Amino acid sequence: MSKIKYFKLMFLRLLLASIAMWVAYLLSTLVIGQTNIPMTPAEASRAGQALFLVSCINALVLSYPILHSRWHGLKLIGAVILVQFGVETFMTQIETLYFNEALQLGTAEFVRLVAAGALRAVIFAPLVVFIFGKMKKSALPDEKSTSASLLDWGLRLAALAVLYVIVYFLFGYFVAWQWEETRLFYSGTTAIMPFFVHFRNFFSAQSDIIPFQLLRGALWTALAVVIVRMMKAKRWEASLAVSLIFAGLLSSGIGLFPNPYMPDIVRRSHFVELLSSMLLFGGIAGLWLSHPQKKTV
Repeated sequence: MSKIKYFKLMFLRLLLASIAMWVAYLLSTLVIGQTNIPMTPAEASRAGQALFLVSCINALVLSYPILHSRWHGLKLIGAVILVQFGVETFMTQIETLYFNEALQLGTAEFVRLVAAGALRAVIFAPLVVFIFGKMKKSALPDEKSTSASLLDWGLRLAALAVLYVIVYFLFGYFVAWQWEETRLFYSGTTAIMPFFVHFRNFFSAQSDIIPFQLLRGALWTALAVVIVRMMKAKRWEASLAVSLIFAGLLSSGIGLFPNPYMPDIVRRSHFVELLSSMLLFGGIAGLWLSHPQKKTV
């Protein structure tokens, strides 16, 4: 196949993948139902305009590891469902529960958001695997990564969970917390305290925040393992895939969709925080969890 034909085919597949994500959003909304939180006409118009852009971003970042996947068929479909739902919905909503005192999200609305995210992933995954011709195993020889000991894996997973907590708090303070509207929304005051004083008071008030974020760090690392293990690629490619998926799926909805649960300026601060922090953490996690690969004989 010539390069021109290859790029035309790739463009068509990426376009179809974006349309598949857009359809998944629409169908999940129709089946699960609309949000009970009212939007202004301006917010509803912006949400409609943002929908296809968010669909394109999410489809593109998920397409990258699928293109380089060593898996196929049901195994690949399951991995895509797990990664999409895990990053886009599950990891977001468990934090929503933790900070729900500020967000005031009702139980029915929470269940609707989780169910819509799950259905969206179930619809999109088989479509995108079919679009990229990954339903059947490739005739090319497979490649396997070099093995690592359980101790090695355990140390990497633990270290990355701790790293996530460090990244989370640093970017939370030096990025999102620097916006006075964000401080007002969560604390009721625009005052900002010095770094160590802030966290001393914060940890005293939220004594379980570190264990909770360590748990999230372990879950983020587990999702990174799935992405890395599904790929037949160089280490930098695996690192890029994890980085783009974590940052893209997590921040696109927050950054581009009007959010009825928080003011626009607060939403914007979290968009910048999540995009920058997850690009960093995802890149490090993907690089550290990858191994040099060798062909099987």
